[in-house]
Amino acid sequence: MTLAHSYARALFDLVSARAGKESEYLKNLVEALRRRGHEQLLRRIFSEYKTLMLKEERTKAHTTVTPEAERTRVLLELYRKMITKAHE
Repeated sequence: MTLAHSYARALFDLVSARAGKESEYLKNLVEALRRRGHEQLLRRIFSEYKTLMLKEERTKAHTTVTPEAERTRVLLELYRKMITKAHE
């Protein structure tokens, strides 16, 4: 895990837990980076942050159950039962 990833993960966790204060967190992050001499990491932190957001969006989309997905699941379950009974 890189330093940029650590900063991005910390920011992502903060924003996820307390929405509405994003600008304050970003201002504090830039100030902390400046104090520590890590200003050059800002672009990489932003890139890592976007990656974390994309991962969360994809996870949410993947776990969303749509009517079509539920119908497909039920049909597959019925098909498996039919196949099992046919082989008995």
